[in-house]
Amino acid sequence: MKVELLQSTPNAEVFIGKMAGICYGKEGSDDATCIKRAAHCVSKGHLSTLRFAHATMHISGISRVCSHQLVRSKHLDFLQRSQRYCNESDAQFITPESLADNREYSNAIEYAVYAYNELVAAGVKKEDARMVLPASTTTELVVTGNFQAWLDFINLRNTKEAQWEIRALAQEIKSRLEDVAPNIFGE
Repeated sequence: MKVELLQSTPNAEVFIGKMAGICYGKEGSDDATCIKRAAHCVSKGHLSTLRFAHATMHISGISRVCSHQLVRSKHLDFLQRSQRYCNESDAQFITPESLADNREYSNAIEYAVYAYNELVAAGVKKEDARMVLPASTTTELVVTGNFQAWLDFINLRNTKEAQWEIRALAQEIKSRLEDVAPNIFGE
């Protein structure tokens, strides 16, 4: 799994604090005060202030199972690698620890790749041949959202109840966002 922060609002915490200052009649504050105000808004649940900062991530090396959980985050926006148009002959697959030494799983993956390649070679459109590929096939996405949407995703998916792969993704995203907004996404 790889998570790359492509871009984010410059000085996001300062900007959020400045925008939040409008709510409180505190316009024109210095940067340190704005950062403190942004953190205070988060601690008090005034999360709508986070909508003024955005981040875009490039996510790769996750399974389609994981991406299906990710795209349920309705306040984020997505572009995903298309199995309809892309050739998946050299597809990679995510193998859960519980299936690492499972021969049935390995056989199923091998046969799925074989069947896909045979179908494409026989002239079947990639959009139809993809139907034999397993949900463990890796994919990549570009995901963008405001900080409130990202915080919501992290809070929902970075829990012990979440499936292991989406939880690991939430932790990676949180780590990237902590770098640009530690007072919002930090512990």
